[in-house]
Amino acid sequence: MNEKHYVLTKEQAQKYVNQLMEDVPYNINIIDQDGTIIASGDPDRIGNFHFSGKKAFQRKAKVLVYSDQDGERQGANEPVTIQGKIICVVGISGAPEEVQNYTKLLSSMIKLLIEQEVDAMLSMQKKQDDEMFMNDLIQNTQGIYEEDIRKLASDKYHIDLTQSVTVVLSKEANALKQLAQSLKLTIFTYQSDALLLVNTNVVSREHIKALTDDGTWVDSGQNIAESIANIQQTAIYFSLLQLDHTGPVFVKDHPFYLFTPGIFKKDDVLFERVDQMEDELATTLAIFIKHNLDTRATSEELFIHRNTVNYRLEKIHRQTQLNPRNIIDLFVLLVYLGYKIKPNTRH
Repeated sequence: MNEKHYVLTKEQAQKYVNQLMEDVPYNINIIDQDGTIIASGDPDRIGNFHFSGKKAFQRKAKVLVYSDQDGERQGANEPVTIQGKIICVVGISGAPEEVQNYTKLLSSMIKLLIEQEVDAMLSMQKKQDDEMFMNDLIQNTQGIYEEDIRKLASDKYHIDLTQSVTVVLSKEANALKQLAQSLKLTIFTYQSDALLLVNTNVVSREHIKALTDDGTWVDSGQNIAESIANIQQTAIYFSLLQLDHTGPVFVKDHPFYLFTPGIFKKDDVLFERVDQMEDELATTLAIFIKHNLDTRATSEELFIHRNTVNYRLEKIHRQTQLNPRNIIDLFVLLVYLGYKIKPNTRH
């Protein structure tokens, strides 16, 4: 939408009249380009032809009426102009010498109200366009983009979808603001997260580290949907293992993105045993893995005796028939724990 093509509706005009008449002790009319009163403090005047309002449109200047005549009342009529185009004429009924000073003020106020409304509409339209673009990218799980979306990405967002794209994601948009401003990037919204898209050859790790806050996740590739899935998978295991992440987390630095459902068969019976594991056992196992199977470090972080750690590991073995001290079983437990917490995980 463009201000130069803005068309004032009757409903909007009446809303402006109602607002303005709270502060102006005179009747206010808004007149369209045909000279028709489309809004008024006097309902009986709506729909009437206003000769001086039409004249103000034609002259592009204020027109004063000194006496009641031909359905008009004495008053002043002032065009509302935005970028050289008259949007409407605002008229005030009353002695011209009294009300003509009001018309300029009201014209400016209506112009401001219209501009605010246009800005809001433009902002809403941009948000909708951005969401539609992002949805098109996410739904394309193969990472093979059609010509129309490649052109849109290039023309509007300055992204070359034929090259590797870096996804920078955070729960808070403010964490990405400095980087976005530095590279003139759009901050998109996906689900409840904020993210940036930028070609990998345009931004360095050092740049990302310097201009993003804690809680930022980064992955690169030619498949944007896959990169976002990698980030979400990595976030699950950071949460599960209670890993610290000051500064941005670069997904490819960690193996968790490889634990995707598509490459790992899930045994429903076995998973059910893991899923029924008490939170205390799940936490103990996660900390045990975090500390590279060191029972002393696990006991110290949990403030429990090493024998208690060993007891809980044995209990996990009994309940799940997977032994945390066996490397293969431990891997299965780790992946199944990811399944277990995935629905409720927030990064």
